[in-house]
This record gives sequence, structure tokens and C-alpha cells, in this order.
Amino acid sequence: MLHSPKSLVALATGIFLLLFHSAYSQMVVNPGSPQTICKGDSATLGGTPTACCGSGNYSYTWSPAAGLNNAADANPRAIINQTTQFYVTVIDNGTGQTVRNDSVLISLSNIDAANAGHDTSICPFTAGATLGGSADSSSYNYVWTPVASGLSCYACAHPVATPTANTTYTLIASNGSCKDSTTVTVTVLASPTITVVSPVTVDEGKTVTLSASGASTYFWSPDTGVIIYNYTTATPEVGPTKTTLFTVIGIGADGCPGFNTVLVEVIPDSDLVFYNTFTPNGDGINDKWYVGNLELFPNNSLTVFNRYGQVVFTAQPYGGDWDGTELGQSVPDATYYYLLSTGTGKTYKGSVTIIRKPK
Repeated sequence: MLHSPKSLVALATGIFLLLFHSAYSQMVVNPGSPQTICKGDSATLGGTPTACCGSGNYSYTWSPAAGLNNAADANPRAIINQTTQFYVTVIDNGTGQTVRNDSVLISLSNIDAANAGHDTSICPFTAGATLGGSADSSSYNYVWTPVASGLSCYACAHPVATPTANTTYTLIASNGSCKDSTTVTVTVLASPTITVVSPVTVDEGKTVTLSASGASTYFWSPDTGVIIYNYTTATPEVGPTKTTLFTVIGIGADGCPGFNTVLVEVIPDSDLVFYNTFTPNGDGINDKWYVGNLELFPNNSLTVFNRYGQVVFTAQPYGGDWDGTELGQSVPDATYYYLLSTGTGKTYKGSVTIIRKPK
């Protein structure tokens, strides 16, 4: 079949246009490979090239545009403050506005999640402060400085700091490609200076009042077995049966403790010491009638009468446990009269007054 020259030209032109359109319609978009960058660094978006196989006359639109140096560039640079998915739209202006879309994820290294923790305060003589934030990963490397500053470890996530003076610690955390530096300050509070009077002497069987100052709250020990009253005050009353070293802990305004000791020297004495008043109101202070040196007479016997001669309490032996009751009921506040036999042929008579003070 023969064709005219004109028809051959038309046929060739049609085939060319078909091939042209087919080739240019195969435009390919390469948004680039996913990347992880360090805080403050930049990432270059797009491929090499970002678009190909079209006319070569391309328009680019990247979003979000925030953090990009040029959202219309084929390969813009991105600085991010969080992991971001970037989208690109490419228009081939030479093939009838052919449009292609794609995206790439740019991740921000989370190394800055490793931090030194919050500023804190500690008291002297305490367990110290644990440094470091809540983020902890075995993939991180930790370096703490200064190294000679009371740290339990220098390459761990959460060292315990026990400095003797105010110290600012620096943490450098890294994960191979990125690193971050943060600081934390540990303030060492002052302990109160506890002043006491020591030594103190007391006759066996008697009590003595100790004294401390320099704090707002006090705790004395030992607080049992030595007839100690008001052991949470600055002036406890104690009655040790042998020479005893008392320790006082005073808590200052900052909540830190201070320490001191008081030596109470007991002078041997076998005479009974009768205290003429006690206050059985249940506050734990002078609630029972105390007779000093009574432990030296284990075979003693005691009888207590009211003013009408009626017996309100008896004990054989008496161990210092009368709390002002008769058959479980409180006796009235009044003066009572006692008769105490030592069991060695000696008898003591006298009076004791009950006064129930408000708690």
C-alpha cells in the first residue's frame, strides 16, 4: 500500500508525539532517604535528582515550609525541632502540568531527652541526691563532670551526688552520632550548731534536766530505760541508773540535722528518792509515780491511801507503774499518802499529789 509524502509526514509526526507524551508522562519523584539528625543540624531534602524522566521543566513545593531555607527548591535544607514528615509536590510544566507527590521522614535524635535533672538541695551527712532525668537508655553514653566531686559513678545515667560544697555537675550524653550537654546544681544546706552543757552529774535515783540550743526540733536518745521525759524538747528530764552518754539530734530551719552529746555521770546513792507530784494525763510525760532507786529493793511493798484512810493502790513489789487509777478508774486529783516498806526492815511514809494537766 502506497502513501503520499504528505500522509507519511503526518504519520511520522503522530508517532513522535505519541512517543514524546509517553516518555514525559513517566516523571519520577525522589524525595530523598529518611534521615536522623542531631539537634541544630540540617538535613538536605530530595534526591539526586529530586525529579527525572520528564521534560526537565519542574516546579517544587515542599511542606511544611517552616524550617526550610527555600520550600520551592529541589533540594532545600531543613532545620527541625521535632521529627517531621516533609511532603513534596512536583509539577512537570512541559507535559501538560503532570503532578507527582511523595514524602520523606526526617527524625530528630532524642539524645537531648537525657538530661542532668532538676536543681536540688541536700543536707550534710545524708544519702545524697540522685542526679539525671527520667529518660534513660542503654544506647546512650554518659559522662559526668567534675569527676572528683562526690559522685557515686561518672559514666551512668543516675549517679548519687554527695558533695561537701555547692556543686554544678555537667552531663554529656551521646549516642554515637549526636551528643547533648546539660547541667544540674546541688546545693549543700547548713546543719545547725547544737550547743549543750556537758558533763552533768546527778545522784543515783534522782533526775536532772538537760539543755540544748541551736535548733527548732530536738530528739534525744536513749529515750527508754532512763526515765526520760520531754525527749522531743530542748530540755528533757532524765534519771539514768548509771553513767550514760545521751545524744541529741537537732533539726534546723532548713530541715537539716545537727548532733551533740551530753555525758550524765551518776553518783552512786542507795537512798530512795520520792517525787511528790505526778501528772497522769496520758501525754507520756510524768504519767506514773516515780520512786528513785526502788530497783535496789526488789522485795519492797507499797500501799497508797486517800485522805479518808481508804486504800486506793497496793503493789508488792512496786515497779514505778502507778498511773493514778483504782481498779481501772482515775482517782480524783488530790494528795495521797503512801507507806512503803523496803523489805529490808526500813519503812518510808509521805505524800504524793496528783495533778492532771491538760495535754
